[in-house]
Amino acid sequence: MAVSQFGEPRGPKGWLAAQVVARLTGDANRWMVDCLEVGQGDRVLDVGCGPGLAVALAAERSVGPIVGVDTSETMVRLALRRNRAAVRQGRVEIHRADAARLPFPDARFTAAGSLNSLQFWASPAQGLGELYRVVEPGGRVAVVLMARSDDPTGPETPPWVERTVEDLRTAGFADLDMTARTFGGVLHRALLGSKPEKENGAPLDPTADGVRKGAGP
Repeated sequence: MAVSQFGEPRGPKGWLAAQVVARLTGDANRWMVDCLEVGQGDRVLDVGCGPGLAVALAAERSVGPIVGVDTSETMVRLALRRNRAAVRQGRVEIHRADAARLPFPDARFTAAGSLNSLQFWASPAQGLGELYRVVEPGGRVAVVLMARSDDPTGPETPPWVERTVEDLRTAGFADLDMTARTFGGVLHRALLGSKPEKENGAPLDPTADGVRKGAGP
C-alpha cells in the first residue's frame, strides 16, 4: 500500500488505509485529546482528523463545537459517519480543507490538535501559522508526531522534530513542551504549547520575546 494513501486516502486502497488508521491509532488519539485537556466548554479543532476518532473523543468531553478537517474526501466521509449523531445535534462539524488554508475565523477555537498529519502538509510552517491564527489567546495546541523509521537511535531529538518545534515557536506559540509515549511499539512525541494571552488588553507584539520567540521545549 502506497504511503501516499495515508496522506490523502482515495479509492478502494484509500478506504482500506482509513480502516487501518482507525484500528491502529485509537490510543494515540485519546492521548492527544488528553494532552489538550479538553473540557466541557472547549471549542476544539482537529487538523488531519482522519476517520474522526479524536473528534468523537473530544465530543464526549465538550458540548463543542468540535471540528475536524481533512484533505481526503474518504476520511471526511468516514469522520462524518463516525460522528453522525453529534453532527445532527450541531455539536460536531467535519470539513474538507487544507491545513494551510483553514476556513475559520480568527480565534474560533480554544484548543487545536493534529495527530500524525503534519508530515503530509505541503507547508508545515504555514499550517502551524494557521493553527495559531484560529486558536484564541490562551488556547492550547498539541501536535503529535509518530517516530520515523530512519530516526537516529538514542535519546536525542531528531532534527525534523526540532524543526517542528522551531516552526511552532516562529508561528507564535509559547510555553513549548514535549512529552512522549509509545503506542503499538512506536514512539509518539506530543509537542505542546499555547497562544499567549493579550497583555493589559493590548494586542500582542508579534516580535516580542515569548511571543514569536517563545520558550524552549
